[in-house]
Amino acid sequence: MQKTSGISRRTIIKGISAVPLAAALGPVRAQNRAKVIVIGAGLSGLNAALLLEEQGIDVQVIEGRNRVGGRVLSHRNVNGNPESGGTSFGPGYARLMDACRKFKVGLIDVTPIVPFFNDRELVLDGKPIPKADWPTHPKNPFPEGMKQLPPWAYLMPIIGKNNPLKTGDAWLNPANARYDISLHDWLTSLGVSEEIIELCWNTNPNHGTTAYDVSAMMVLFGHTFAMIQAQLGGKTWGYTAVGGNQSIPEAMAGGLRKPVHFEREVVGIRTTGSGAEVHCADGTVYKADHVVCSMPMSVLRRVHIDPLIGGAQGLAINTLSSQQINIVHLSIKKPFWEEDGRNPNIFSNGLAGMVVPERKGKTPQEITSLTIWIRGRNATWMDTLEEKVAIEAIMDDFYKTRPAARGKVEVAAYKSWYHDPFSAGDWAVWAPGQVTAFAGAVGNAHGRIHFCGEHTSVSNRGMEGAMESGERAAFEVLELG
Repeated sequence: MQKTSGISRRTIIKGISAVPLAAALGPVRAQNRAKVIVIGAGLSGLNAALLLEEQGIDVQVIEGRNRVGGRVLSHRNVNGNPESGGTSFGPGYARLMDACRKFKVGLIDVTPIVPFFNDRELVLDGKPIPKADWPTHPKNPFPEGMKQLPPWAYLMPIIGKNNPLKTGDAWLNPANARYDISLHDWLTSLGVSEEIIELCWNTNPNHGTTAYDVSAMMVLFGHTFAMIQAQLGGKTWGYTAVGGNQSIPEAMAGGLRKPVHFEREVVGIRTTGSGAEVHCADGTVYKADHVVCSMPMSVLRRVHIDPLIGGAQGLAINTLSSQQINIVHLSIKKPFWEEDGRNPNIFSNGLAGMVVPERKGKTPQEITSLTIWIRGRNATWMDTLEEKVAIEAIMDDFYKTRPAARGKVEVAAYKSWYHDPFSAGDWAVWAPGQVTAFAGAVGNAHGRIHFCGEHTSVSNRGMEGAMESGERAAFEVLELG
């Protein structure tokens, strides 16, 4: 990032919201012209760009990172190319599957490994609890008749049984606004105890930090999407791409007429009645008729937009957060689980909350690496630490749980999405009240700026949601000509 008198360009931008953009940024280094500038080379931005190019539109994609993929990240330095984002996708991801076919990305059916994934060792307060002991264990909070269920399998049947959303877009229906309350409050209204919520959600939450700070509507939407995907997929649970899922955006980028411009950190966007400008931290300016912006709100709020965005959409930009999650990938020197005779797949209330064996070898039985997922309050704490200290803390907890692993694994990769300046978190997290407050406005065009990204999707989530949103943004531009 360029500096002026010891102050970063981004710092200047944040302090001069009332100042015209040109005056704020000062002299520019270069100018580039295209019909449409697409900000972000993730799935949403790339899909928008490719669809526009198909209609003969001149498009330039710019990306802050030095790679494509956005929050799809495959670690090619680790055996099996494990993922830190965009872990897998179902056959019902129609847009994503079409891109794989079009750009000849090979697929690997992960259905055979699902039974292994669902078979986990339960570790509470550092002590393993055998399956046979769990139904009568003093830490088991479940009611009679349900005590045989493990913590990771208890809540989903309750959520499914009481889920009122039957279609992918039902979460945006005002008739369902009463479910835009905290997941905690919705679960307790169904008779779920505090102890169960703490064990089954807060220990390793899929969304938010705890059940208090995520809307039940988001969880219900996610469940509906998963059920629809299960119906579409039939006997096939899902896929990963050959070479890692990052192969998909890489192949898509390879199909563009113009190469992606990397290391273009956007600090300002200005629109007028006749065009738009995108200003980058290095002084580069891009001019276009339209801008397609895929930045998540947690990053977009740092960008100077002229004219300012107000109302519900402005509230979304300033308050919609992204999931804090940390991932450690371990290379295996020796299969320690054969030594201690325990399951390498772990669900724990410790710092190393989920340990997942990656089975990306020739057979489902072959373990190619281990992935440790740190979620919820643990992830929030991790992100207060320097990376080296964070890794040491995670591995210390892991070794306390699995002493046989010491000296037999090696940290090969670490990812904090919160500390990634181009995402500031992973997927969007809708807090209680936010769905009704601005979900319907979050993807609205602002003059000549068109927004995409999974946070703006209507009927899909994850990678398919990103593709859906890019498609919508492209159609908006085409309709305006």
